[in-house]
Amino acid sequence: MSGKAFVTIWLVAAAVLGFFVSGTLLYDSAIGLAPSAFPMGETLQKLVPGANNAVGGLILGIGLILVITIAALFVMPRRIQATSTGRRRFLTGSAALGTAAVAGGAAVARAFLGVGTGGPGWKPIAENIGAAGVATDHENSPDDWAGSRVRAYRRFGRTEYRISDIVLGSGGLSGEKGTNVARLAFDRGVNYVDTSPDYSANGSEDCIGAALEGRRDEIFVATKFCSAKGHLPPGTPVATYMATVEESLGRLRTDHVDLVHIHSCDEVERLMDENVHEAFDRLKQQGKVRFLGVSTHTPKLVEVANQAIGSGRFDVMMLAYHHGIWPQLGDIIDRAHSEQDMGIVAMKTLKGAKHHGLAGFKDEANAYSQAALKWALSNDSVSCAVISFNELAHCDEYLAGSGQSISMRDRATLEKYDREIVGSYCAPHCGACLGACPEELAVHDVLRHRMYFEDYGREKEAMQLYGALERNASVCAGCSGPCLGACPIGVNIPDRMRDAHDLLTLDS
Repeated sequence: MSGKAFVTIWLVAAAVLGFFVSGTLLYDSAIGLAPSAFPMGETLQKLVPGANNAVGGLILGIGLILVITIAALFVMPRRIQATSTGRRRFLTGSAALGTAAVAGGAAVARAFLGVGTGGPGWKPIAENIGAAGVATDHENSPDDWAGSRVRAYRRFGRTEYRISDIVLGSGGLSGEKGTNVARLAFDRGVNYVDTSPDYSANGSEDCIGAALEGRRDEIFVATKFCSAKGHLPPGTPVATYMATVEESLGRLRTDHVDLVHIHSCDEVERLMDENVHEAFDRLKQQGKVRFLGVSTHTPKLVEVANQAIGSGRFDVMMLAYHHGIWPQLGDIIDRAHSEQDMGIVAMKTLKGAKHHGLAGFKDEANAYSQAALKWALSNDSVSCAVISFNELAHCDEYLAGSGQSISMRDRATLEKYDREIVGSYCAPHCGACLGACPEELAVHDVLRHRMYFEDYGREKEAMQLYGALERNASVCAGCSGPCLGACPIGVNIPDRMRDAHDLLTLDS
């Protein structure tokens, strides 16, 4: 075999190995799979003890490309004919570089461009992760934000607690950084934290537990009847409901939580499941929980909320509540407050958190978060506004709005924000489009997961939530789009669905 033919065969083999082996390993690494998903994954993980994600696929994928490149340096001199040693070295080096380029290029084509995977690959996802629009803190925080503290506390309904008007949402917190953010918030006067087993796959409860050490009695702690993999369905055994709370207590390093929610409740059957209520009563008798709540941001909110209010069972209600939301929600909040003296937590207060990436909104972006918080708190029936603190700088930014009345300038900022996001924001509790979908797609859930990805910077969680949907937006590919025009605030549902599927799935 001639040297030229050998080099050609070598490069073809390098392309095949790069594409099918290294490309697949790199593709799977980006998913965030556990170490056990890769050959020798557990062993390779020990080489990088501080890594938060599995490194086996990355090491093996890149390692294979390096191995076949180095092998070329040893094999090629024996196969390449040249008139001088210098020329042989040059040709050998060129062949080795060609090996690296071919194998690496094939791996990139599969992993990042999606060649051979049936999907777009990781390139569009990486571009969105790196986009300026998902910034979570400000480049230039005003000096008067520095050291901001809680300046107002409110009565938390019939629990009789006095809690800070702005409270800590920990959905995006994990690890040492999450613990440090929570500790700083507590130092600044925040005395309520909302967490859950499915936030950061238990990572939220773990880091909050560390932050609570030495100050547990100072902080009102709320978690959920939930597992790391999702919400518990109606009919779940009493023992399972109880076990999830007891597991939360272990992660939170405490013997009790103050509040446990029936989480993201979208149906009366789950709200009033006899088993969850029996579990709560037993846990309360044992001193492991004190109060019962319900969190909901569903098109069935009215039905769920009315049942919760009428039952008299719930001490707290947590609802999506922000400027521009449908006006009837205020009536529900007032009823819960006046009829049952329920504590009311306003969530989703930043209305999609799109403000950092809006063209023409940069001058107002620094003031938007405080304006949105002030709006939610301007309703006297609201006990507090929960917002996700993801950076230390958020303690300055968000707490600068504590104890402040909403001004005309704030209202103008909110009105401009509403103009800027027309056609891209899905209003919680609406559901007007759902009946227009012949495939019975949960349009609101798809758009919510897209929002987590694009605007909250919670890419992996968004993809996991989307992947867990019973039916996803792939059903929109061949649909005639009868939902077009069904959104009362102008969202182009077919386009948003198709783009969401490309963004959130590996197999679009």
